[in-house]
Amino acid sequence: MPVLRSIIVLSITQIIAWGAMFMFVSVTAAGMADDLLLRPSAIYLGPTVMLVAMAFCSPLLAPVYARHGARLVLAFGSAAAAPGLWLLAGAGGPVSYFAAWGILGLAGAAALTTSAQVFLTEIAGEGARRAIGAQMLAMALAPTIAWPFTTFCEAALGWRGTFVLYGAVMLLVCAPLHFFALPRREPPKRNPRVPNSNQSASPAAVRRQWRVVALITAAVALNGFVTWGFQLVVIDLFRSFAVPGYLAVGFGSAIGFIQLSARLFDFLGGNRWDGLTTGLVAAAIMPPALLALALGEGAEWSIILFLVLYGLSSGAMSVSRATMPLVFFSSAEYGAVVARLGLPLNLAFAAAPPFFSFLLGEAGNRWTLAFALLCSLGALASMALLSRMRPAKPG
Repeated sequence: MPVLRSIIVLSITQIIAWGAMFMFVSVTAAGMADDLLLRPSAIYLGPTVMLVAMAFCSPLLAPVYARHGARLVLAFGSAAAAPGLWLLAGAGGPVSYFAAWGILGLAGAAALTTSAQVFLTEIAGEGARRAIGAQMLAMALAPTIAWPFTTFCEAALGWRGTFVLYGAVMLLVCAPLHFFALPRREPPKRNPRVPNSNQSASPAAVRRQWRVVALITAAVALNGFVTWGFQLVVIDLFRSFAVPGYLAVGFGSAIGFIQLSARLFDFLGGNRWDGLTTGLVAAAIMPPALLALALGEGAEWSIILFLVLYGLSSGAMSVSRATMPLVFFSSAEYGAVVARLGLPLNLAFAAAPPFFSFLLGEAGNRWTLAFALLCSLGALASMALLSRMRPAKPG
């Protein structure tokens, strides 16, 4: 029951938090640009600032997880989001606008996905992979709920009033739910050093663990660079192949449903495979997705094949990113590992959208797909090396 309660609470609070702290910009960008006299491209730099701030704050949370547990981190992050959102609501120009996103980055490092997954490993132990999969399955509903709700609030309150409301929700709903509704659990008493707190570990074992961390980082960052980058440009990418605008939007919207199917399939698989197997399959089907679109030059069959393979790959890798460390590290070590992974991964995710937008505009779709293919092959190679380092099963 504590695990089920945790999944329900975190599913609710994560949907609220992602909608209130990040996803709203897709709806409010035009109104914000007009009021703040900024270009839309400058408005979209706000989430990039947030991701960069999250990247640098994430490693600092490793000892906090070890000392106090993820429950208090989640509650702090939710409360800290409120002043960021209220500063955003009162922004009068670029300085206050980007400062608000910086505060949201600090809050997001504590309140968003990583801390939720660390808490589930604390409470679920060996069952953490399935608990994380269930929570991520619910998270697929975030855009479906957040975008229509933000549209309604902006029409009723304006974008500034919407952010005032969202700040109050983070402070008065999410923070209390994290503090009071999540089960209390004593954090493990261990040294938070990564990758292993065992002071007697041999130098060879320590080097192996660091190689594992490096390969996980490379695989996830290279795959995520493509998926996060294409989130912004995929509709423009389809249009660059002379696909009509309404079809490009329709095709782009279908990706979310395929990603949800991949997460559901992985969840229903239970413990028949682990996060490393999921990641290896996800990495293997990304290159054919990109090749299909490039060789088909935007033909309908190539777009459909791309959508299916790309959606399955990105959906499965999002699950693998959360659960793969559990193949190599214990649940007690999980928090320290993923906290330190946050720095390179969030920097990669922050850089991807503007990079692919620039590459598509300046060099065209062929170079864009070629670079994405190179990244995906690097991710596949990293996953293949990781699979060779899989720990032997006891017994």
